[in-house]
Amino acid sequence: MAMDERQAYLEFFGLREQPFAPTADPAYFYAAQCHKDCLFRLWSSIDDRMGIAVVIGNYGTGKTTLLRKLLTGMAADTERYCVAVIGSPIPSWTSFALLESIVAQFGLSPQEQSFVSHMEALNQFLLQNRRRICTLIIDDAQNLNKRGQLELLRLVQNLETQQYKLLNLVFFAQLEWIEVLRAAPNFEQRISTTSILEPIGYEEFCQLVEFRLFQAGVTQGLGPEFEAAALHAIHAYAEGNPRMIVTICRNTLLAAAQLRTRQITPEIVMHTIEKTTLPDPGRRARAAAAVRESMPRAVIPPQAPNPVPVTIDRTGMTRDQRAAQMLLRASKERQNQGAGRP
Repeated sequence: MAMDERQAYLEFFGLREQPFAPTADPAYFYAAQCHKDCLFRLWSSIDDRMGIAVVIGNYGTGKTTLLRKLLTGMAADTERYCVAVIGSPIPSWTSFALLESIVAQFGLSPQEQSFVSHMEALNQFLLQNRRRICTLIIDDAQNLNKRGQLELLRLVQNLETQQYKLLNLVFFAQLEWIEVLRAAPNFEQRISTTSILEPIGYEEFCQLVEFRLFQAGVTQGLGPEFEAAALHAIHAYAEGNPRMIVTICRNTLLAAAQLRTRQITPEIVMHTIEKTTLPDPGRRARAAAAVRESMPRAVIPPQAPNPVPVTIDRTGMTRDQRAAQMLLRASKERQNQGAGRP
């Protein structure tokens, strides 16, 4: 989208910026209840130096956004926190390659390229910074699926005082990592807390949409107005997945802007789904069913009893007029009969 088109799009909806951007911006992070619970457990584990914390969820459930929320909080107090991040470990890494990456992320440069020198450099760093809360965060941890990798992480987390661990490990992983952890009980038993991110419900989904529009500076009276059936369609198709919700909302607003309407109808949503998503008959059927179920049903009045047949007088005369006419006709007939007598 060209800059002038983008600006026209934002002005049409009275927005300062894109409310449904594809990036994991902490400013647009809407904490559903599962996210709030997860953040609470993560901060408790980190601040109490409990060791290993794991966050598991399907793709698009908000793991990376939670990670950035943590980093934002730690960056605000660098005297208290020391953090290193591995964004996406390579599955083929050896245990030594993983150790090299950890050491590098903490800004260390051991003189010798050996396992012992790297472990010693990391241990010395942690001891020297024991007054700070040192934390290693690994995103896409499902890529760590080798026993040697998990054994290394167990070793680097072993350094501790009598009161606390000198290094926290926080992992964000997809659901398939659960089986990897179960196959490594020596590592699994050292996990202090595990959070499973679930899809968000309909009410929280509506609050997410409202929150993002507010964050984007929506102008009252100019913002998009989502009909209830349209919201039900989006939530049903996305199955409560925040990333997919954001994507459909973004494409739906673009379609509405092209139609020059601020009213987001279920028809616009279903058209957007058809034109901007991969074919998925099951999801589309659920969205269509959600639209039907959320539409107000017509009220059918009770059937009246069979009416009494009514004879319609085509002449338009009243009953009294007809009776008078009959009497007049009968009188004339009698008069005529009398005039004909001898």
